[in-house]
Amino acid sequence: MKTKEIVKLGTTLGLNFRENSCYKNDLLKNRVVFDGINGQRFLIEGNEMTDDDILKVMGDSLKLMGRRQLKMELHDRLSIMSDA
Repeated sequence: MKTKEIVKLGTTLGLNFRENSCYKNDLLKNRVVFDGINGQRFLIEGNEMTDDDILKVMGDSLKLMGRRQLKMELHDRLSIMSDA
C-alpha cells in the first residue's frame, strides 16, 4: 500500500493521523505513524509489510487503543482525587 492509501484506511478505521507529527522523510519512505491515546504511536512500514500485515497492525492498534482508553476511564472513576 502507498502512504495515501494507508492514511485513508487508518483514518477511516478510527486511527488519528497528524501529518506534522511524522518526519517528512518517513512519509516519503512510505512510513506512516498514527497517534493513539496518551502518547501511544503506531508505525506502519508500507514498503516492508504486506497488505494483510498492515491490516493486522491497524486492527491490533485499535484494540490496544480501546484497552488503554478503558483503563484510563476506570482509573479516573476509581481515583479518590478525581472530580468525576
